[in-house]
Amino acid sequence: MSKFIDLRVVWTLARRTFSHTVESPIAFICAVFFYGFIGLIFSPQFFANNNASIDGVGALAPWLLWFVVPALTMGLISDEIRSGTFEHLSTLPLRDWEIVLGKFKGFALFAFFLIGGLVFYPLLIASLAHPGVGLDWGASLGTLLGLLLICFFYGAMGLFASSLAKNQVVAFILGVIFCTFFFFIGQFSGLFPGFLSQVADFLGVGVHLNTLSRGVFDIRDFLYFGSMTFLFLYFSVIRLSSRRF
Repeated sequence: MSKFIDLRVVWTLARRTFSHTVESPIAFICAVFFYGFIGLIFSPQFFANNNASIDGVGALAPWLLWFVVPALTMGLISDEIRSGTFEHLSTLPLRDWEIVLGKFKGFALFAFFLIGGLVFYPLLIASLAHPGVGLDWGASLGTLLGLLLICFFYGAMGLFASSLAKNQVVAFILGVIFCTFFFFIGQFSGLFPGFLSQVADFLGVGVHLNTLSRGVFDIRDFLYFGSMTFLFLYFSVIRLSSRRF
């Protein structure tokens, strides 16, 4: 892939995107909402149930990412189009894949820190757990990894949504719609007949997160997140290519 893509250009765009995201008030609001809501709901449940696990975090976070990720990605490309800087990028010797990967990697770096902040909970629980009980670190790390992969997947869909509209609000709505489909289709898989039920269950992010949350690292789950993320990045490249003509 490096034969066709200048990785230096990708990382330059990634750093620029990451810096712009970190400096944005939207990122601050999303982070406060994300951590604040999880802390507000999970902490009382943890002390009430007296259960040494982060299952509550794994249950809450996907619902929050459903809105947080589209909010973080809505301006990645739409803002460039609205401000006219995309036309400037189009005149530079940049490949569409370089633009898409640079934008995505910048977001992915922020997502890594966002999910990484949740490490606080297993560390806290491990310190509070009764001797001999302990924390299932395999399940905890699987949960955090699953949430990170969901971030990447949602981020790719949000990036594609951002490439479809000049208006960030429209891009946000489209991103939420895309995330909604893959968030709920697995939960309603029982409504589909026969083989379609299995397909719907596989397309939903829930079944893959549940597997990882048990500490089971199945190659099929990694293939799912990797292929779906790549698919929407490819859609973004096709969309950018169409804007050049």
